Amino acid sequence: MKTLREKARRILTLAVALCMMLMMTLPVMAEDETNNLTATDDPRDSIMLMTLGIEDDNGTYHPYKGGTCFLINDEYVLTNKHVVTVFDQDELNDLREISGIPDMQATDSHIKLYLYVNRDMKVAATMHDSVNSSDMDFAAVKLAEKIYDRKPVALGDSDAIQTKDTVYAMGFPADSVSTKNYNTKDDVSTVEGAISKLTVTGNVDIIEHTAPLNLGNSGGPLLDKDDNVVGLNTFIAGKKNYSIQINYIKKGLDTFGIPYVTGQQGPVEPIDPVDPVDPAEITDKPDNTAILNELQSVVDEAKATDTENCTEESVKALNDSIGAAEAVLANDSAEAAAIQGATDDLNDAITNLEEKSGPNMMMIIFIVAAVVLLVVIIIVAVVMSGKKKKSSQVPNPGPASGPRPNPGPIPSNMNGNDGYGAVDSFAKPGPSPQPQTMPEGAGETTLLDAGAGETTLLSNAGSAYLIRKKNGEKIAVNVQNFKLGKERRKVNYCISDNTSVSRVHCEIVKKGADYYVTDQGATNFTFVNGIQLSPHKETLLSDQSVLKLSDEEFEFHLS
Repeated sequence: MKTLREKARRILTLAVALCMMLMMTLPVMAEDETNNLTATDDPRDSIMLMTLGIEDDNGTYHPYKGGTCFLINDEYVLTNKHVVTVFDQDELNDLREISGIPDMQATDSHIKLYLYVNRDMKVAATMHDSVNSSDMDFAAVKLAEKIYDRKPVALGDSDAIQTKDTVYAMGFPADSVSTKNYNTKDDVSTVEGAISKLTVTGNVDIIEHTAPLNLGNSGGPLLDKDDNVVGLNTFIAGKKNYSIQINYIKKGLDTFGIPYVTGQQGPVEPIDPVDPVDPAEITDKPDNTAILNELQSVVDEAKATDTENCTEESVKALNDSIGAAEAVLANDSAEAAAIQGATDDLNDAITNLEEKSGPNMMMIIFIVAAVVLLVVIIIVAVVMSGKKKKSSQVPNPGPASGPRPNPGPIPSNMNGNDGYGAVDSFAKPGPSPQPQTMPEGAGETTLLDAGAGETTLLSNAGSAYLIRKKNGEKIAVNVQNFKLGKERRKVNYCISDNTSVSRVHCEIVKKGADYYVTDQGATNFTFVNGIQLSPHKETLLSDQSVLKLSDEEFEFHLS
């Protein structure tokens, strides 16, 4: 009995010792897993396509929209929050039509996230409940399975960057996403720019830079010259590009223990000893900080100046002065005289902007008087003629009418395949077929029923038309209030093949001989000659103005 107890005691002691050894190795294993993360030498290797879509009851996934994301470890990526959530009511309505679930909510289990890893291979993903921000528009997204054949990109230090530093924006271009069923790292585009300034918008610390962003590289990384991520590409305002500073995203990752690779600085070079310098030979370099800041302020003012109603010559002079000023800002050895000269020239260019001259008032009065006199002469002639003989009334024949073609059926998007288009960076599939109540022209144009009291047809005099740059289609603006958008029942011209356009995107209104365009609160904005319009504010259209709805361009012409 004593021998049996002794054996049991020894076995128990051995088991306790083994448990203690195992517990001691667990932290080391976790630390090793984090320490084993290494950054990729090619940042494109970390960049992939994140999509949001509908998974039906048969398990078939229908992508709806997507954007760029990048790997920070073997199971987490970073992207914009608007890419991985239902952004607004328009998107929710589209998802309801695609799924056939009329009361679907943004949290419905049919709405899924999938990351396309390699061609059509994809892995399910879930947004982290805490590491996301609507204000900063970022989200950490966890993958259902680890990815072993891709390496993460290193996260740098956004506090170390300065104005005029070179940066690179990477991501998938919108046209590549919308025309291909998959994207690989070979489809990743890289654009170069420089940091304009570090600023704050609302509660968000952002980087303003000149690397061109588009609807495709939203959610992609902004890299410094050492391929370290210093920002998350987020939005465009006018001609300015903005990225969220990466340090504020790293704070969220640190709080919840999400590992990432830190950007490594190059080794410190030893300093060679130098010969002593005679103090008399040392000359102080003048501090030009104040006048450089003044020049930068004037450049910002010039870029924000509305030049829509100014003459081409004065606008060209302004743009030339802006280019010269930016060249001076980029020159670290620029002298004070050159800086001040660039500032003065740019101020003069702003002051000398000339408004386009309108028609001469005296000429208008003369023309009106001549028309009135002509009308009086015609009336007198008719009255005099009526006294001599009876005039026969000839009925004015109405416009010829003919059969109106029936529109073809709209193909369903629930086709069971994995093809997808883009909103932001991804073409959305169209909604389910709806009964057609209006005829179409070339599959695009819709004219509202004039009998419904909604549309007033214009005469040919003083009419206008649009040229759609994508396909050269000519669209007559032949109603008083001409609406453009993707909601076929509410607009006069339906843009059915570009779902980044809002349901009722903008409206062209004829007032007298002039035409005005008004943004109707569109999600992706309306632009005239590159200038973003404020919602519900009229802007005068001139002949050959470029009208842009999201990324859809038209050229406006007066007949």
